[in-house]
Amino acid sequence: MKNFNSLMYLIFTALIVKLSACKISNKQQTELLYTNVEKMTYVIDQDTFKNQWTVMPEVNPDVLTVECDQKPRVVTFISNCDTASFTINLHDTIRFSVLFDKDTARTIIVGIPRNVNFSDEYIRLHNGKHEVDVPEVHELANILVAISKVGQIDSNMVNMTTPYYTAVLNYFMPFASHPIIDSLNKKIVAKNDEMSYWCYYALKMNACAYVFDEHDQIVNKGIIRHMGFQNAANPFEKWSIQIADFALKSNFRTFYKQHQSYYDSLKNTYKILNPIEKMQNWLEHKFGFGYGNYTVYFSPLVGGAHATQQFEDNGFKQTVMFVSMAEVSPLHNMNVNEMLESRVVFTEIDHNFVNLVSDTFIKDINKVFAQREKWVRKGFGTDAYNNPYAVFNEYMTWAYFSLYCIDNFPEKDVKQMIDKMEKQMVKGRNFIKFDVFNQELIKQYKANPSIKPRQLYEAMLQWAAKQ
Repeated sequence: MKNFNSLMYLIFTALIVKLSACKISNKQQTELLYTNVEKMTYVIDQDTFKNQWTVMPEVNPDVLTVECDQKPRVVTFISNCDTASFTINLHDTIRFSVLFDKDTARTIIVGIPRNVNFSDEYIRLHNGKHEVDVPEVHELANILVAISKVGQIDSNMVNMTTPYYTAVLNYFMPFASHPIIDSLNKKIVAKNDEMSYWCYYALKMNACAYVFDEHDQIVNKGIIRHMGFQNAANPFEKWSIQIADFALKSNFRTFYKQHQSYYDSLKNTYKILNPIEKMQNWLEHKFGFGYGNYTVYFSPLVGGAHATQQFEDNGFKQTVMFVSMAEVSPLHNMNVNEMLESRVVFTEIDHNFVNLVSDTFIKDINKVFAQREKWVRKGFGTDAYNNPYAVFNEYMTWAYFSLYCIDNFPEKDVKQMIDKMEKQMVKGRNFIKFDVFNQELIKQYKANPSIKPRQLYEAMLQWAAKQ
């Protein structure tokens, strides 16, 4: 009996401790939220983000930004044992703390303007259009990277093979002691470094949201305020005053105007080698949906670091790609040149199709591609693809380009292109089974050219499961 009482006492004590660390508050505008798990769910109005908030006491404070219009929005955090709701308006800042594992995570919710603002007039002017540009402020950002320490040694960030690159160094290196270059050197710290690349992408992508005004000040256009990846901050906004000062002291705008004819010639070449309308029509026919606008931003300074983003507002979708310039190689005929160059933008465009179908196969993808080492070789180039979903999507986006080539070019030219692409993916990018994956996809497609994407996914996932 004595042992039984002792056991009950221990159970009761443990229960009291657990409850005391996991108090149910459910208070509006509470200052404290309790959790026993690291991942929490948050809800913004009716949109639920299940297990997408990671409690990180080391981030001080952790910030959730919420896009607001004129009406207030309700943000609710849900842990395994507590709930807290907050009403937030534009420009509001709400502070609270999350108590987790005897530690406190200070957290802030900030009401910010809507990121995407597609007016009716903007949609009228851009719907169904394909745009290619070398934006002025984007070029400025790439010049800053080119004269940074890492930019001078990382050929994936910076194309160092052109006379234009030499002209950039000759013109701007005298200004390499400017504070903005020091700021860059502290953030972009090493070649092939993941964190450095996040900063690089955030700088050049967000630069496309800015223009020079009539007073030569750099201002956000306000159409798409933040154009970089959502998991990265906006260093361009943080450094905009320093960047504007660099532009003024280096007389950047004169340099840009002097090279306008060069940029225009690159845009013409790009359009010839990258027939976006042809690619769009093929993808929309195959997948059964599309986007209202495709915009390509490039710089002659960009090496191989490419990215894409989707934006949607007012019933209008826009896909923006940030890529390198296109060049004609004398080693190949024009068919092969077009395939070599259009592969870059095609594999960015088709992420916007492939990923959406992949979203409906998450469980299967996570299971079949769980053993990452079977599909990618560890090392830079594959580190960014750190989960089954990302690995599968990269396989599928590149493999789908093979199908596009089969439908649009002569067989002998297609074979040359596919051979080069498979070698690049396996040996150059470390996707070690791409060649056999690609050949299986081609086999399935040739057996049934009208096969729907979902059927093709099912066949490829069944095949991959056996590997």
